[in-house]
Amino acid sequence: MRESSYEGSSDGSDDSSSIPSQVLTIDATKAGAIKAKANGTPEDTSDKSSDDGEKCDPGMKTGLKNLYSGKEDKKGRYQWQDTVPEDLGDPVENDATAKWALIVRNIRVFNNPRKNIAVHSIVVQSPLLKKLLTGVLKGYPGITASLQRLEFSGKFEPLIHRWAELKEAIGKLNTDTDDGRVTKEHADILLDVLTKEFKDLIETSQDMKSKRVMTYEQLWTLFQPGAKVFSRQDGQETAMILQETKYGVDMKGAPCFWATCKYVDWDGGKFGTNKLNLSIGQYGGTRHIPQLRVYPLEFHSEPEALTARLIERGEKAEALAGPNYRAYHGIGWKLGSFGTKDKYNVTGRVVIDTYGWNRFNPATAIYVTPLAQKDSARNSGQLDGGSDYETDDDDLFDGDDDAGMPLDGQFANEEDAAEHVPLTTEQKLICTPLLRGYSLKNKDWLNFYVNCVKEIEWQTDAFDRLVLPKNQKELILGFTESQRKYRESFDDVIEGKGRGMIILLCGPPGVGKTLTAESIAEQMKVPLYMMSAGDLGLDPRRVEQKLQDILEMCTRWNSVLLLDEADVFLEQRSLHELERNKLVSIFLRVLEYYEGTMFLTTNRVNTFDPAFQSRIHISLDYQGLSAKSRYTVWKNFLESSQQEHTITEAQLKELANMDLNGRQIKNILKVARLFAAGEDGKLTHDNILTTFELTQHLHNEAQFSEKSRGSLYH
Repeated sequence: MRESSYEGSSDGSDDSSSIPSQVLTIDATKAGAIKAKANGTPEDTSDKSSDDGEKCDPGMKTGLKNLYSGKEDKKGRYQWQDTVPEDLGDPVENDATAKWALIVRNIRVFNNPRKNIAVHSIVVQSPLLKKLLTGVLKGYPGITASLQRLEFSGKFEPLIHRWAELKEAIGKLNTDTDDGRVTKEHADILLDVLTKEFKDLIETSQDMKSKRVMTYEQLWTLFQPGAKVFSRQDGQETAMILQETKYGVDMKGAPCFWATCKYVDWDGGKFGTNKLNLSIGQYGGTRHIPQLRVYPLEFHSEPEALTARLIERGEKAEALAGPNYRAYHGIGWKLGSFGTKDKYNVTGRVVIDTYGWNRFNPATAIYVTPLAQKDSARNSGQLDGGSDYETDDDDLFDGDDDAGMPLDGQFANEEDAAEHVPLTTEQKLICTPLLRGYSLKNKDWLNFYVNCVKEIEWQTDAFDRLVLPKNQKELILGFTESQRKYRESFDDVIEGKGRGMIILLCGPPGVGKTLTAESIAEQMKVPLYMMSAGDLGLDPRRVEQKLQDILEMCTRWNSVLLLDEADVFLEQRSLHELERNKLVSIFLRVLEYYEGTMFLTTNRVNTFDPAFQSRIHISLDYQGLSAKSRYTVWKNFLESSQQEHTITEAQLKELANMDLNGRQIKNILKVARLFAAGEDGKLTHDNILTTFELTQHLHNEAQFSEKSRGSLYH
């Protein structure tokens, strides 16, 4: 097989000397037909079954009986016969055709004035040519060039997409050796066939690419599987690896071009790949490539700057793998009841926790295909044009039978999260912009965006400015930190029972009960979950599950749990309020298995159910603020304000003598600052007195006698 000419003579080694070229052209209507010959098996006889259905009939003959398809009826059903059809010809492909480097099948073309015959398929039989194509088509999905029978058909996408690589590989062949010379001859024949058949297509596609436009009909020439593509998802810049494309219809039945892409995501225990299907609706004429919903990254106006941004974002996403307590300022969303995205404005603290998302939102859990070893093992610092992404079958989920479920129905192993193999540069490039977590302010699990996550600006002086006796502050902080560190050391007879720390804060309003829990969490730099009766509802059937979820989340995050105004759940049970009794019983039972730190605040400690007394580890009684304490509160608020003031030390002591609680002092200062802003901008003593006089009737009504106050919180 060393003829160098496309129309050369035969090698004379067989009876095919009449074949005019190295390429054997076969009529497609006869391709694949096989002549079957009768094998001389004796005629079939009727089957005689044994009485018990298990013994073989003594008359059963050894061998087989061939039947052949005859004419089809109107419904396309075969009429079987036991003789070989008379019009069956010899098979076109045989030992003689197997000696040619290529087999090109051609079919007739109708309604095309420019051609009446077209290439149907090409079979590459030359081992040398297949070796060349192995390098050219490396990483192309669905192609194994080393097969004994390598066949291309349809639109010949692999060869069209790798046209430049094919020509380059042919040009680099060393013709000084016999193998190199023969490979060059065979490759030139293939290139000649493809050029004659697809010259117009290739030239048109290359011309449109050079002008950065493309028609809908030739979109497939723009997208090469394995290439990096760009798209905006919810306004976020996103790079992905193209897996495959096809023409089809969208959900409304309108024609569209589908691009299936893969990207890197985190499932709570490991990084892996996920799929995303993007569609481009049918359009007429040409369209600028950067205006398409998805397009190759190389056509972006600033591909290098974009690549740098996405890699940096991928590094940030990798750093946020596992539970992370952060600040957030941006949009969060979740899927609504009808598949819509319900969006929320999130400003405040969040916990990034994909494992928790899967645990508490199993219907929308995130599962990924593990990264292939060849991808995970490399950690190159440079992009290499996509060769790292050989999309083998074992690298992706094939089919939808798994329905997104994890292996064996288990969640990801969270303990392995910190030991995951570092992402490569390309994996960071195609990393998802989404994070899953919990908004402590919105009290909901939401999807967040990586670029909206910020570092927390801790209020380092919050605990120091808490107006409480020093020994009392140190006691609370010491117990909380110790319980968090050594909670595994404390246990009940039943595992997991009694490991928590329950601290009761009781006293009149505005003396710093809630602020105590807030400042403790800020000092320890852990999340603060503020729970109220409204978060749980009053339906006993749902309260227990909701409460268990909240307690489990707080335990996972080592957070401080604050149950503010806990009276409704702690009030003594009675014989007449069965529904409320259920709530108290549920709370008592679930509280026993909480493993974190909980602060309970109340104004009505005397109404507590006796069962709570044995569950509370520390109880602190907050007395009304003394003049010294009020002085500290006034001073702290004035110092924390950025507004200038003219209040002297004597005036400050005068203000401290007014019988006010901390919340009232804060409110008076807030209104007084508004008064001052309307004048010269400086806060004065008169501004504060004026505000106090305007709101004096509220303060008078808010005062309780010592007897009434004692009945509430003593």
